[in-house]
Amino acid sequence: MNAVHSPTHRPRPQQAPQRGVILLVALIVLLVMTLTGLAVVRTSTQGASMAGSLALKQGATSGADLGLERGMAQLDALYSAGSATLEADADGGYFASHDPRAPLDWSQAKLVTEDDGLGNKVEFLIHRLCRDAGRWDAPGQSCVLPHELECPGSSETAGSVSSCNARPMYRITARATGPRSTLSSVQMTVY
Repeated sequence: MNAVHSPTHRPRPQQAPQRGVILLVALIVLLVMTLTGLAVVRTSTQGASMAGSLALKQGATSGADLGLERGMAQLDALYSAGSATLEADADGGYFASHDPRAPLDWSQAKLVTEDDGLGNKVEFLIHRLCRDAGRWDAPGQSCVLPHELECPGSSETAGSVSSCNARPMYRITARATGPRSTLSSVQMTVY
């Protein structure tokens, strides 16, 4: 007898046994996508953190610039009071001598502000660049003097130290300590 196949009873084609290759490929693709997502999240978090740190550093540097301005005003006030005020240490962060090998002593700095509006504590120090206190032109004294390109009405060569620039130099150092331990220090040398 011949078997008649009805449309409802078709013989199934024989399939090859599954080996799970597609599952393995899908798991690898999923792992790669997860690692890529984590890398993107980490990169964007680091970028935001760096941008925040740069903003804090810029704010601290602006605060330190305020310290330089106030230090310059303090030096102008001392200079206007007469040369005797510049020959000895004074309150407000002024020192008539400076040892270049010694670290700065911020405990005696002049406080400009505890909070400059950006959360920065601003302070400054002024050092006369002389070895000893007292007159800058005293015998045995050693001071840093400016070298100007030319003196008005002088026949001396450029770069010479002459009486027209007979005054010592001063270094103003300002420091701003801000949020998240941000620290910015700036210096200016004037005469």
